[in-house]
Amino acid sequence: MKNKKPILIQSDFDNTITIGNVSEQIHDKFGPANWDTIYQNYRSGKISVEESNIYSFQFLNFTEKQLNEFVCNNVKFRKGFKQFYDFILNKKIDYKIVSSGVDFYIKSSLKSIGIDCNSVPIYSGISQFVNDGIEIKYIDPFGNPISSEFKNSFTEYHKDNYSKIIYLGDSLTDLNSSLKSDYVFATSKLYDYYVNNNLDCFYFDSYEDVLAKINELID
Repeated sequence: MKNKKPILIQSDFDNTITIGNVSEQIHDKFGPANWDTIYQNYRSGKISVEESNIYSFQFLNFTEKQLNEFVCNNVKFRKGFKQFYDFILNKKIDYKIVSSGVDFYIKSSLKSIGIDCNSVPIYSGISQFVNDGIEIKYIDPFGNPISSEFKNSFTEYHKDNYSKIIYLGDSLTDLNSSLKSDYVFATSKLYDYYVNNNLDCFYFDSYEDVLAKINELID
């Protein structure tokens, strides 16, 4: 039998750690011109969230510095997140951010509140700034390109390596990952889904809510 680690907290980023979706805020500010069409195709299920980022970021002809400055000036975190992060760091609990968002703005956001991005594993879209846009690619835990169910691919991988998974998410892109997890902290549309389908989860609005419950789950 495989020797598993005891516990992992896997967390989404946009609107889970932050208030609002940073990727959408970037696109609302910087475009591209066809952003509304791409966004509606994603919302209607015609393309995945990963595909929407691959398609839209390729048209953003701005420097990394310009975008990071916007992120740092506008990102807002859910109350208590830094305290929560310090808590799990001190407790030496494995914590991983797995997001269908993009690395540059996730790292820029975390740095803005003093978090060393080398101290937390971050799995997300990988960005490369090129002459006329930003190339985005998603790689699964085994090194293969992937264009949908990015977060779920990591949850399935983590299930083989951890005895217990605690999941934090906000949207239906978190659904499959959350259903595979042992405990779920949900907000926004993910919480609505759990309530409407009589599924157990813990609601959270702030990370004070999470901290109030997390001690019971890690014992």
